Amino acid sequence: MNRFVNDVAQSSTINKDLQGVAEVLHLDWHDFFFYGQDEWKVRPNFTLTYGLRYENPGQPIADLVDFNAPVLAAAGNDPRFRVGPIPERDKNNLQPRIGFNWNIRSGTDGISGFLTGGDKLVLRGGYSRTNDYAFTNIALNIWSAFPFVAAFISPTAPITLLGESAASNGVVSAFANLNSPPINPDAFARTVVSEDFHAPTYDSFSFEAQREFSRDVVLRVGYVGSKGNGLFQTLDGNPRLPFSTVRVNPAQNVIRLRANSGSSTYHSMQVSFDKRLSRGFSAGLYYTWSSFIDDASEIFNPSSGEVAVSQDSFNRRADRARSTYDRPHRFSGNVVYELPYFQDQRGFLGHVLGGWQINSFFTFQSGAPFTVLNGSDPTGALSGIAGLVGDAIRPNVITSLDISGMSIEDLYALRNTLFRPLRGAAFGERVGSAGRNILRADGINNIDFGILKNTRIAENQRLQLRADFFNATNTRNFGIPDGRAFSTSGAPNASFLNQWSTNGGNRRIVVGLRYVF
Repeated sequence: MNRFVNDVAQSSTINKDLQGVAEVLHLDWHDFFFYGQDEWKVRPNFTLTYGLRYENPGQPIADLVDFNAPVLAAAGNDPRFRVGPIPERDKNNLQPRIGFNWNIRSGTDGISGFLTGGDKLVLRGGYSRTNDYAFTNIALNIWSAFPFVAAFISPTAPITLLGESAASNGVVSAFANLNSPPINPDAFARTVVSEDFHAPTYDSFSFEAQREFSRDVVLRVGYVGSKGNGLFQTLDGNPRLPFSTVRVNPAQNVIRLRANSGSSTYHSMQVSFDKRLSRGFSAGLYYTWSSFIDDASEIFNPSSGEVAVSQDSFNRRADRARSTYDRPHRFSGNVVYELPYFQDQRGFLGHVLGGWQINSFFTFQSGAPFTVLNGSDPTGALSGIAGLVGDAIRPNVITSLDISGMSIEDLYALRNTLFRPLRGAAFGERVGSAGRNILRADGINNIDFGILKNTRIAENQRLQLRADFFNATNTRNFGIPDGRAFSTSGAPNASFLNQWSTNGGNRRIVVGLRYVF
């Protein structure tokens, strides 16, 4: 109150609404993509496809240099006000790909005949390399931090610094005001990317056997996998030393670093059964059994159950675990059946009983992995960075039960006996023993069902009445529950594992009438 009466600012914001500094960031870059591909029919029953793609993506982060120029000039070219590092344009994105298609032909006798059906078995496979893309949010996060924006306590700065009068004096006078008392640019948190920041790479592999059993029935069994390298990951770029308030670089403050430090592996068996439409009936069944492992699933928080930074900046390998996107089992299918009765719709009875169709789509899928969080950081291991991305510190596991395979209902009943909060430096506990993504939310069980009636009212006119039942069984599919096991004081968190507070969805029925002519 005393500072308010004396017309002195409690805090000041620099580099916003000031002359020469843009309020809106206009990014402008160019991408250049080139590719060549060919298909070679080596034999009548063997085809080889191959190609090469080259990507030269633009670098939106480089545009920040121009926007930084007036800030740097106003600070007397003090290098501490320079945005950086600015990575070079990524020029190494070569993407080869190759695939084959082999229709195995044999006689119809014996085991080979049973497997191939003569000429009804096809083997397919391939390899490709692709690159991810550096989306603009990465550049925007840099632009919304120092040296473009900074808020700080400045009890001697006049309040007019925050208003339009400051803008009329230009950037230079604004920085002059902030130098009494002088500010230390290294005391501000920064968001940066690594000097070698580039597009991540994915190597994908596939192999599939396709067997046709009749003109309308096809079975496919295959393997699909990928290896991700140099994936985007958020790091604590200047972490505190263990059990200390001193950072690795004590001259600088918090650094939120985006780097190509992540990796991933994905393996899956994929099976599909398709019955093409014939005699008014079609169906498809699809099953995937997979494993997805990575170091980090996103540079931002990928879900409500994971924080996008390692709990131990000095042992990031300990965070390698099930990906947030891991779904070991997924079974889905669809069916459409046109009832064969009174299809010509002759007479009153034909109009009433003919033209009916039923359809359904269903999905049964494993739940999403999520991480148990401690709720506090007793030694300040992530001090500073937690305010930018969230607190990733985990508790200690104190049970011998296989909690990774337990349902949320069972975990909830035992929630106060599974984990213990960290006790801090006095007990040598800086990070918890609980791994990343060790629990799994309940899965998805959803069945949609539809009934459709087409009534012919003229040669080229019909009336269509339909009713669609979404989540026809009214099954509750809850989201990821609260993963904080304890409060900031160390007391048990009452909402821990309470999935029932999320929206589990409900049955919806949509009825429609359509006139088709």
